[in-house]
Amino acid sequence: MSRNHLYLLLISVFLLVGGCGSHIKIEPVFFSHEDEVIREGDFIVLADRRVFTIMAFMNACGYDEEFKGKQMHPARSRVREIIKGQSASQAEQFRKWEQYYNNVNLRIFHYLDYALSLSADYPFRRIRPDSELGYPFAGGRLADFPDVLNEFWETLDMEKVWAEVKPIYVDEIGKYDFDKMNIQLKFIWDYLRMERRDRFVFISVPNLLDKHYQAIGAKYENYWYMVESPGAGSHSLNVHEYLHSIVNSMVQARYNEQSEKLNKYFEAGKDLPLASSYGHPVTYTYECLVRALDIRIRVLLEDTPSITARCEGRVEYLTNNGLTLVQPFYDLLDEYEQSDKNFEHFLPVMLNMLEDYGKGN
Repeated sequence: MSRNHLYLLLISVFLLVGGCGSHIKIEPVFFSHEDEVIREGDFIVLADRRVFTIMAFMNACGYDEEFKGKQMHPARSRVREIIKGQSASQAEQFRKWEQYYNNVNLRIFHYLDYALSLSADYPFRRIRPDSELGYPFAGGRLADFPDVLNEFWETLDMEKVWAEVKPIYVDEIGKYDFDKMNIQLKFIWDYLRMERRDRFVFISVPNLLDKHYQAIGAKYENYWYMVESPGAGSHSLNVHEYLHSIVNSMVQARYNEQSEKLNKYFEAGKDLPLASSYGHPVTYTYECLVRALDIRIRVLLEDTPSITARCEGRVEYLTNNGLTLVQPFYDLLDEYEQSDKNFEHFLPVMLNMLEDYGKGN
């Protein structure tokens, strides 16, 4: 069989099993509500109806989690109150939605990533293929989800609910600091000593219906989305999520060279509280490296003793609670800063310098 025929066969199989069949009309996303979008240069801040609706659906179906010691955001509390007020008169419908939610059995980040593959407004439909999903398998599990979501929107009159809480979202997107975003973006690449390789337009999305301190990054078209729950951002560029777009592939390319050493760190931390969502050693490693870089960049940008002390305390906390590589990586960044290499070239040196787990830990 020729390589071309094999390629066509593989594509055909993918389309059959991957959930990105001909029913998805691929098209660019279009944000039509001018008051819900603020743009300056390569930065957009968006009151995202897709994320809002999916999060409202999850809250209606039993997503009650909140970070210990924090109160739900007022927008979340209000939406939950409105939805609960309709649950008695729509009991059978709520039962069906809850059953669907439980049967799909996906994590919050799967839903958020999937949300960004939809059209920007009701009626929601898929406009990006499964191949662009950060978690392509979710496309199959959620194949009929746009229909469920549209039914949810119609039944509970979510247009009216959105209109009530929209001023809160509009106020939130108005808090973002575009000057700081530009400074952060330039500083990241200066610190890495590398020429910027992407040409992303960055979209920050406040996710007020989620629990505190959660965020995801996702690429669709030429947009790099950063979806941020309350407390997960600082009304500026989400350096952590953007670093994933740069660092992940570097770690994946070098992991096998030091896998035996790195796996021991993973095994030591994987069952501790902060590591539970990073189920693979490679994922775990680049999460730890991104955390170390993010904190170091903040220390250098802020350049105050109080911020430095707080950040270095954060490094210790993360390391002791499951992300065992954060402190070693953070310490080795000093070696990088003293070197003359860019970060991509220094990474194999850094991994080689990393001590075996247990030595100095």
